Amino acid sequence: MRIVISGTVGVGKSSTTKELIKILKEKGYIVNYLKEETVNSPYLKHYYDNPESWAFIAQMDFLLERFKQWVSDEQKREKQKKEDKGKKIITVYDRHFLDDYIFAELHSIKNSISQLNSIVYQSVYKELIEKLHDEKAEPDFLFLLDASLPTIVKRLHKRGREEEKETNEEYWKDLYDSYYVKPKFVHHFKTNTKKVVKIDTEKITPNEVANSIIKEMGIK
Repeated sequence: MRIVISGTVGVGKSSTTKELIKILKEKGYIVNYLKEETVNSPYLKHYYDNPESWAFIAQMDFLLERFKQWVSDEQKREKQKKEDKGKKIITVYDRHFLDDYIFAELHSIKNSISQLNSIVYQSVYKELIEKLHDEKAEPDFLFLLDASLPTIVKRLHKRGREEEKETNEEYWKDLYDSYYVKPKFVHHFKTNTKKVVKIDTEKITPNEVANSIIKEMGIK
């Protein structure tokens, strides 16, 4: 099984993922965790500080790093199936390269990525999506975590990453709308995963969110 924990920046993906992995391991599952690597990207600070100059190269870096994670995990899963026959393997993504489509489209709309570079990006992205379907490796579940925009902004400031604190709230609103309001992006998730489940995290803890995910997956 492959599951994605998705949602806008600051919604609680990483906290939920850690709780989820703990529960799955306690239940005897083999868990492969693909964590959010963009926080370590050398382009991240430039991406926030000067998107007009850096959005394209940063988004390409994010996309290809996540795709490399995916390829590595698929190879690992094949090996695990041979070595751990009968055991259930679950890959948990703290974001998937499916999410990159939203960020790149947002920068295209805001003209942070030129029309030519947008065409290049879309061409690469299309190839990766086709590879996902060719390998029949679409996520079984995409859990779209949600909360109100004020709550998300509050969480962002609380965790204290400088590049996020300095980003204006218009960007967070645009990103929020892309994830939860615009049907185009929800359709994108539904087209490329087997099931999309939206979970409201506004008034519940990461542990409670994780248990909701467990229930939705049909795990007892």
